[in-house]
Amino acid sequence: MENEPSLSGEEIKERVLKKIEEYEGLSHLENYAMYMGKAQLLEMALKSLLSRKYNVPEESMERWTLGRVKNELRDKGLRPDFIAFLESVVDHRNYIAHEFLANNAITQSMANFSDRKLYGDLFRATYELEQIIILYDWCEEHNGWDQH
Repeated sequence: MENEPSLSGEEIKERVLKKIEEYEGLSHLENYAMYMGKAQLLEMALKSLLSRKYNVPEESMERWTLGRVKNELRDKGLRPDFIAFLESVVDHRNYIAHEFLANNAITQSMANFSDRKLYGDLFRATYELEQIIILYDWCEEHNGWDQH
């Protein structure tokens, strides 16, 4: 068991901080676009996982949301720790996709908040998204989809 591959919390943090550097120097709208693009890529990768690991036809998943994909993976028995983390990512993604821009526009029109306060939600969602992408990549590389 000692030789089994592992990924520590500290390793994840280091990798995420390195990935977050890609966002530096981008406008808030560009950060939003990067987040949404990466969330879409994650959704596509998880659909591919459903197809490869559980033989779900790709055509049947064409209109599935990230939440539906998460539920299918959970129901098929994918490792529960990944699913628990994915649930939080789905919640953040839904907020960022459906409410973030409108809420920020309203907030900016009513008060003069700092960028840190206005864009903290996007940073937290981005950090979490980068974490799950790292976990996804690790599970793919080490065939770590089944919890031992």
